[in-house]
Amino acid sequence: MNKTVIQILMMLSFFSLSFAQMQEYNHPELKWFTIETDHFYVHYHNGTERTARLTAKIAEDIYGPITSLYQYEPDGKIHFIVRDHDDNSNGAAFYYDQKVEIWAPAMDFPFRGTHNWLRNVITHEFSHMISLGAIRKMPRQLQAVYLQWMDYEKETRKDVIHGYPNKLVSVPLPGTVVPIWFAEGMAQFQRANLDYEKWDTHRDMLLRTAVTENRLQSLAEMSMFGKTSLRNEGGAYNQGYGLTLYFAHQYGEETIPKLVQAMTQKTRMSFSGATKEVLNLSDQQLYDQWKTWLDSSYAHHLKPIQEHAVEGKIIDGEGLGNFYAAWSPDGKTVAYLSSRGKDYISLSRLWIYNVETGKRSKLTSGVQTTVSWSPDGKKLVYAKDEDRNKYGSLYLDLYQYDLDSKKETRLTRFKRARYPTWSGDGNRLACVIEEDGTSNLYTCAPDGKQLKAITQFDQGQQIFSPRWIPGTDQIVFALSGKTHGRDLAVIDSTGQQFSCLLQTDADERDPYPTPDGQAIYYASDQTGIFNVYQLNLADSSSQLVTNVTGGVFMPAVNDSGNLVFTTFKSDGYKLALLEQVTPLETENARYESPYASLKYRSQPQPFSIHDYDDSHVPELAAQPYQTQYGSMMFLPRIMMDYPNKPKLGTYFYSSDFLDKISLFGGVAANTQKDADVFAMFNYNQFKPSLFLEAFYQKRHTKDDDMNVIFDLMEVDMGADWRLGDGLTLRTAYVFDKYSAGMRYQDQGINLSYDYTYHIGNAIQLLWNYEMVPPTLISGIAPDAGMRISFEIRRAWNRFLDDFEVHPTYGTLVETYTDHNYTQYMLDSRYYTKSVFKDHSMKLRVRVGVLDNAVDSFYNFYAGGLDGMRGYPFYSIEGRKLAQLGLAYRFPLIQNMALALPIMTLDDLFLSVYGDYGNAWSKKDVDWNDWKKDVGVQVRLSTYVFYGYPMKIFWDACYGLDGFTHKHTQYGEAWRYYFGILFDFLE
Repeated sequence: MNKTVIQILMMLSFFSLSFAQMQEYNHPELKWFTIETDHFYVHYHNGTERTARLTAKIAEDIYGPITSLYQYEPDGKIHFIVRDHDDNSNGAAFYYDQKVEIWAPAMDFPFRGTHNWLRNVITHEFSHMISLGAIRKMPRQLQAVYLQWMDYEKETRKDVIHGYPNKLVSVPLPGTVVPIWFAEGMAQFQRANLDYEKWDTHRDMLLRTAVTENRLQSLAEMSMFGKTSLRNEGGAYNQGYGLTLYFAHQYGEETIPKLVQAMTQKTRMSFSGATKEVLNLSDQQLYDQWKTWLDSSYAHHLKPIQEHAVEGKIIDGEGLGNFYAAWSPDGKTVAYLSSRGKDYISLSRLWIYNVETGKRSKLTSGVQTTVSWSPDGKKLVYAKDEDRNKYGSLYLDLYQYDLDSKKETRLTRFKRARYPTWSGDGNRLACVIEEDGTSNLYTCAPDGKQLKAITQFDQGQQIFSPRWIPGTDQIVFALSGKTHGRDLAVIDSTGQQFSCLLQTDADERDPYPTPDGQAIYYASDQTGIFNVYQLNLADSSSQLVTNVTGGVFMPAVNDSGNLVFTTFKSDGYKLALLEQVTPLETENARYESPYASLKYRSQPQPFSIHDYDDSHVPELAAQPYQTQYGSMMFLPRIMMDYPNKPKLGTYFYSSDFLDKISLFGGVAANTQKDADVFAMFNYNQFKPSLFLEAFYQKRHTKDDDMNVIFDLMEVDMGADWRLGDGLTLRTAYVFDKYSAGMRYQDQGINLSYDYTYHIGNAIQLLWNYEMVPPTLISGIAPDAGMRISFEIRRAWNRFLDDFEVHPTYGTLVETYTDHNYTQYMLDSRYYTKSVFKDHSMKLRVRVGVLDNAVDSFYNFYAGGLDGMRGYPFYSIEGRKLAQLGLAYRFPLIQNMALALPIMTLDDLFLSVYGDYGNAWSKKDVDWNDWKKDVGVQVRLSTYVFYGYPMKIFWDACYGLDGFTHKHTQYGEAWRYYFGILFDFLE
């Protein structure tokens, strides 16, 4: 038996927990502190003091309302971790680990409205902690039970118990079973009338357009992620919220905890059983009832608008998002951001479009927020996060693009600057800079220097889309600081004169001054749907100029009065042009969401935390962070392994709440006393992550009348270095020792003999680079990017040569031969698109060299599951290895959303592939000895128990060349492989 078996065990273990989130960068520069309250710990780093104190206040405010709804309290204090070391906005609930992570910057997401960020996100994530805690079927320390199966090739070596694995299965039986839409629906619902989250204009826009344009997602689709940004948001989140709101109103808020309680039954794996018990409806009947209500309600409410629609002409309808249009000074060209050609809205690029010629061209990628022209029309300024600082933080900075030279210049470095706008005289820029959850307006020179703050907000206010008003020293911008929505404000460049232009209950946003500086176009939802309005600065009068059923945002106007704007349809944000701008009657645009007329069946409990004042941040005592560990978590496993006896055991893991110290391991054994044990310890306090990993296997077999025991042990220690996005380096020392023992009888006497047949020491350098752009098919059939692994290993090995009699004691002792060598191994995969949609190709290049002659025990092996699948693993071996593989993948069925018991089918792809390669030890290459194979693989992407992504593959591969190796005939036969894991094996 050699260490390839240990490596497969490691692979299976990693796949079993492949959903775990790992922190990318350690950030040793941060100093951490802790605030303790009655029910919470809040851990935060320097620079986030305000956000942390406010988090503690809000968390205590909402503890009672949320826990009382579910009649559930956590078994200990919840730990909030506040972060602000990247320009990132998010929240995450680790409900088994009693931990919530909150990012200080407020979310600015085009599919969501603007609300009080901290009130919303803290309540959302805490609702996850409580609702998903209440719905558990097992104790918190038991997340899931894993059913696993590993089978092996029949071909093997004489010194190996069994062949290489060819079947790998790992399936969870989870302790929490809940549809994703209901999990997110509960978190967004929070409590009736709490008003930290609400069914706002954006929410209604997404649902309204999906219904009226016949794109409403099915119940099965709502229970899956893995779709585009819009489909993920529109389904699990938006429709999940809409359906939860609907039945909470229709049947009472108390139905939510009743459904949660119904799902705690140990044998209940379908949500339909819970809805039948609580609502006397299947989940599909509930969905159909809701859909019927939506169809009739929206048809009725939209009829007047449809009869008086003013929508403009679509000039860019591709992609999920087309945003932030800005006219060139000559009024002929529009610069804007677009995600055209991408599946995710965050992957935006800067485009320019000539309205007269219709010509469109891409300038640069990765651009975010607004774009602004220089007064001479020769340059554009914008924001993007191009690279990380020395600690790994990713911040937005200002960049400039020269249209003549076609060169991009970086203006600032790690300033967290966004939303740039160029002054009319060309001498200054204005931009927004974020810190500790609050944004402020700054001015600077056109080269990015001389940054100066002109606002001093310090209470979580957010600034959006500033624009210099032509002919003045004033900057108009959108401002959020109230409970919901945005207002319009104006300030002069010195910061001395500040005032609100529009401050109403409506959401006013995206101001864009006219070239003469006399008026401002903006978007507002004052009629119930976002439309474009014109504000006359002389008399403050406002006039509606569009009337749509979806929504209109981000207007821009040129000196000819042509209006370009972003308009929302069910399949994304489009860029539209309106050449004849005329005032419209507001009455013909009035709309009320059907949700506005929903009344709760019973009056919900009122809460006294509606009228909060978060401008007052309490002075809470803080202490330097002391390492605190979460509970040890267990994932029991039942594994069928060689020799087909069930192996029982568990995975286990624990970490401190900042993930600075972590332990992950596993143990399993069967009645034959075969055992698998491993443990991986990580210490993430420094820039590199230090690790110590240990692996042990014991195996029993029988050879004639002799029982043989194998003991395999490996210990790795070293450091993992993150060198950049997608690039890591492992520096390690590896020690391994393989021993065997013989148990037999001789003339009725039990005898035994133990010996060690391999002792290894090695120093390893392992570079891994992975850059596969996210697309809808990147998980099942990547169509761009690469994965490259390159290893240099210097090994000093001692391998058993023979036995000799000890001269003193007369016992047999081992004699060894040294096998010292340097190993070089490159394994690379390159992906590209085909000419057909969602067809892709993969090229694999694998090359290895051992620089010294060694025992075949240390050879490369070219066949098997992760090599040339047309041949067994041990059939092709040598000190040199080369393999060239080509695969072509294409869809058979996509987006099935076919719900089966405990499983929902998603995508089905077929892959046809072939390999050409060999492993050899001779000096010269014998091309006639190289092998070829061809194969077909079926790939099926599914979700089990609603939330667990499972990938199923089945291979049939034929070895085209027959050959004899060690007196055994190989090739010219079909070989088969099968797997069910959390990800596909590439």
